[in-house]
Amino acid sequence: MTPTVDERLASIIRALTEVVLPHLPPEASLAQEQVQLSVGHLQILRAQFDATPAFEREELDDNKALAAALVDAIAGGSDTQAAVTALKKRVAATDGSDVRGQTRAINEGIEALVKAVSVDGGQGTKATLSSLILAHERVRVLKDRRWFLPFGFDTMEDAS
Repeated sequence: MTPTVDERLASIIRALTEVVLPHLPPEASLAQEQVQLSVGHLQILRAQFDATPAFEREELDDNKALAAALVDAIAGGSDTQAAVTALKKRVAATDGSDVRGQTRAINEGIEALVKAVSVDGGQGTKATLSSLILAHERVRVLKDRRWFLPFGFDTMEDAS
């Protein structure tokens, strides 16, 4: 029988904490720290595993919405227009079949647009670009904070 992903992650955590960590010499403090950090990351991955696809799809949808807003609002010269056209193509190619890859592609398109606007963006375009990106990031940061809230990194007293 093939072990589940959860069983495999638990096995790695157990190997690191019960075999590797106790056998590191006291003077290997950096190695001890890195093993503990790795164990912490594995525990988080284990806890978030089932919810990860929905979280990543939501991130893709949020980035598509930002890209659409930017495409509608941004004007400028040939570099900016080329970046807008390229971003439109990236969004149009998004079908959810490769959520991580498509999220990365949209983010790269947005980055290219930011660079192009710096070259030849129209009047007020930089301010519009910044405003749209910051509004998007405000929402994303709250979602990301909620995602990690169970692990004690953030008390998130003000979730508004």
